[in-house]
Amino acid sequence: MKNTYRFNTFLAVVTGLVLLWYLVMDALAPAAILPQLDVMLLCGISLAALVLEYYTGPRAESRNWPMVVLLNAATFALLPLAAGLLSDRELGRFALVGCLVSTVLTFLFTAICDRLASGPAGKAAPLLCAGVLFLAVQGCSGLWL
Repeated sequence: MKNTYRFNTFLAVVTGLVLLWYLVMDALAPAAILPQLDVMLLCGISLAALVLEYYTGPRAESRNWPMVVLLNAATFALLPLAAGLLSDRELGRFALVGCLVSTVLTFLFTAICDRLASGPAGKAAPLLCAGVLFLAVQGCSGLWL
């Protein structure tokens, strides 16, 4: 295995930490208003995992896209189910939207970073790419919501 599934490992870790934060805040401060589990949160989780993958070692030469989709769906279905934060109907929608958002962002992030990494901005390419993609999703989120 040549680091093929490192992104999915980081995605599971970041998602688990975010959901753990939701559980701790719900237990320690039940009156606190927490951010919604929505597209922007999914985008932030996915982009954080992609940046972590890029900076922790050499990138995999190619991705197994059907496996990326399957593992993204499993991550966004099983971790919220284990946390007990969503009902059955919300869980299915969260898993489907999470899988789509994460897969599209992975494709775009990989394509953009491959082109930027060869220039002088190679070290900052993942952060710049993640920031631009986050702003693009935020700008377009009004179109589909």
